[in-house]
Amino acid sequence: MRVFLAGIIQGARTDDAIHHQGYRKEIRDVVSVAYPHAQFVDPHEENLGRLEWSRDLQRDMFLHYVTEAGLCDVLVAWLPEPSMGTSVEMYEAYRMGVPVLTISPMKGTWAVFSLATRTFPDLQKFSAFVRSPDFAELLLSPQGRASAKVGGVNE
Repeated sequence: MRVFLAGIIQGARTDDAIHHQGYRKEIRDVVSVAYPHAQFVDPHEENLGRLEWSRDLQRDMFLHYVTEAGLCDVLVAWLPEPSMGTSVEMYEAYRMGVPVLTISPMKGTWAVFSLATRTFPDLQKFSAFVRSPDFAELLLSPQGRASAKVGGVNE
C-alpha cells in the first residue's frame, strides 16, 4: 500500500518559513502500526532542501507530487488550516479515484467536503479508523475507489 502524506507546509505564509511538520511522523506511525509494510510518499521528507532550489525545480517538484498523489492507494491530508498545495493534491487524488482521508477541523470548507472520502476532526479519530476494518475495506473493496467520488464528512 502506498500512502501519500499531504498537508500544510507553507500554507498562507508569505515568507520562506514552513509550519511544524511533526504531524507527518504521527500519521506515518499510526498507519505503520496497523500496516507495517505500508510505503509512504512524503513530499516534505523527500525534498528537505527545496526552499533553496530554483523556481523551475520547485515547480517541477510540485507538479511531480501532484501526479504522485493520484497514483497512490490512499491520500492522507493534514489540514489544520487552508493549504493550496494540499488542495491540489487532494483534487488529483479525487480525480484519479484515490480515497482521500482528511484530518481537519474545516469540514465545512468546500475543498474538504467536496474531495474527502472521510474527514476526521483529529488524529485520534483518524487512528481509530485506520485500526478498524473500515479502513481495509475502503482500500480493498471495489467500492474503495468509487467512494472517493462521494465525498463528505463522516466523523
